[in-house]
Amino acid sequence: MWRTLGKEGLAVRAPWPVVDEEDKLLTRQAKFLRDALKTFRTATGKAKKGWKTATILVANDYPQWKIDALLWMQSKYNGGFQDSTFMKDLKTWAAENVSDKKKVKLTMQFVSFMKREVEDVGEMGMDTTCSFDQSAILNESIAYIKSQLSLEELSIARVEDAESVPDKICQNVTPGKPTLWLR
Repeated sequence: MWRTLGKEGLAVRAPWPVVDEEDKLLTRQAKFLRDALKTFRTATGKAKKGWKTATILVANDYPQWKIDALLWMQSKYNGGFQDSTFMKDLKTWAAENVSDKKKVKLTMQFVSFMKREVEDVGEMGMDTTCSFDQSAILNESIAYIKSQLSLEELSIARVEDAESVPDKICQNVTPGKPTLWLR
């Protein structure tokens, strides 16, 4: 078989293959689909009996308060974050720039989550818009998603284009975190 592949010598003496550098964007896209499907399964498990129609809602942009937090993070990033002062600096920044106390807490939680994301995927974790086409990835996998969730009807829509979606559901949609709207 080794010779059929056009190789010479013995396969056991051949050097180990060299792996290309990880494509962080491709890894992020795969994680997006895997995590979305996991979230969708949970949602269908909690759905009312007989609900077989669903729409996957995606968003390309964050709300302004999250964009502000991401821009602050970008200003603090220099190949990594100064862990010793990061949270203290965040607390100071949030106190000065976020007016609502509830939003301060949400900002702290959001930045903490995004910091871990940046540690996993690199600087692109702080992008203020989604760095890949979520709808395209979901559309390519729509037959698989329908079969996994036992849905009769499934569509994909941008949250800003979707009509009659309850506000409570719309608020959960952010870039890279689609939401399944069952009915």
